[in-house]
Amino acid sequence: MAKKDWRGGIDWEVFVRDGYRCVYCGLDLIAHGDRWDLFAADHLVPKSKRGADSLLNLVTACLGCNRLKSGFDPEKTKDGIDALTEESKSRLIERAKVHIESERRKWAADAQSMLKEAKRL
Repeated sequence: MAKKDWRGGIDWEVFVRDGYRCVYCGLDLIAHGDRWDLFAADHLVPKSKRGADSLLNLVTACLGCNRLKSGFDPEKTKDGIDALTEESKSRLIERAKVHIESERRKWAADAQSMLKEAKRL
């Protein structure tokens, strides 16, 4: 496929910039061979919350983190809005990481129960 086929090339640029590594958990494409399909260009600020299709707002995410983050808006704080800028981007990513880990912990017990029921543990 041509670079332009990756959503006009923007996803390509995001994956290259982030080294095809999830910015939230660090999962690396190289660790999974040729499973590039386990990654997505995630809107740090969700499109549903005014997030743009821009290099600033898009980050590489594994599908697990992408799903757990869902519509979470890291710009929202208890004190108002911390708008996405080059300077604030790392703070917003950190807020998203905290949210994702919280969601992951909520589901962890159920995942263990499912593995036991499937006789995998």
